Amino acid sequence: MEIVFDIVLPIFGVVMIGYGATRFGLFDSASEKGLATFVFNFVIPLFLFRSLANADLPSQIPWGFFGTYYIAALGCYFTGMVVARVIFKRNFGGQVITGFGNAFSNNVLLGLPLILTTFGEKATFPFFLILSIHGLVFFTLTTFLLEYDRNRDTSIANLPRQIGTSILKNPILMSIFIGLAFNLTNVTIPGPIDDIAALMQKAITPCSLFALGASLTKYGFAGRLSQSLVMVSFKLIIMPAMVFFLGTQVFDISRLWLMVAVLMAAQPSGVMAYMFASKYKAGEAIATTSIFLSTGLSLISLSVILYLLDVR
Repeated sequence: MEIVFDIVLPIFGVVMIGYGATRFGLFDSASEKGLATFVFNFVIPLFLFRSLANADLPSQIPWGFFGTYYIAALGCYFTGMVVARVIFKRNFGGQVITGFGNAFSNNVLLGLPLILTTFGEKATFPFFLILSIHGLVFFTLTTFLLEYDRNRDTSIANLPRQIGTSILKNPILMSIFIGLAFNLTNVTIPGPIDDIAALMQKAITPCSLFALGASLTKYGFAGRLSQSLVMVSFKLIIMPAMVFFLGTQVFDISRLWLMVAVLMAAQPSGVMAYMFASKYKAGEAIATTSIFLSTGLSLISLSVILYLLDVR
């Protein structure tokens, strides 16, 4: 479908600008590191804080709908960790990045315009239901596991304190906790702070994609290609198939909500896989290659899924 190409091709354009700038010496490795740090430590935390503080959390939890999506997503996450360990002999950090890439979808950048263009405003509520806890679930889980890996050489007696201290210093998790606190206590973000956060969040997409493209000069388009192809298969094929099975055979959800969940599951790996890999120096090659491949191949897989779902 034309909409798929219209959304994905500009993403590739920004990635390739970052790649070309670095390849031809216009953007060095120190600049790439600085850009990635800026996005991870400042831009994304402000975005998460603002999003969670202003989110319309459901008054009644739609367990069947959440189960349809998140049982599949977490299943792919932990299965990916096992595959990375058993088959590809990755260390724990590489296992976590593999699991994250298997399960975390690029739903804001690609999923939102595709789904709303395909189904219209009626898809807004189920889409944002899943999105409301998407980052909360995966960022929290991934941060905890990577902080555990970073501090695992600490003595057992000091390990909980060390992990807890690291988590409290982590800008991603702190922004999530503070944003939820604002939401649950009905505290409104002061106008100037909200304006700053709104302005900063506009930098997420171009800066993240540019940094991803710059990183490709270090790892290439084929870094850990065999593992990347397995990871892409999980993200583009296995996860949406699991969501479809759960939504039709285990839980009873409407057709529209099912299609929204399947398309969200079928989105390529989100660029946050690279941001976590870069931050924690774990699985950087697998993250960059998998994001690049899954985004490109989603041109085909999303078109096939839309056809199979009989979307006109």
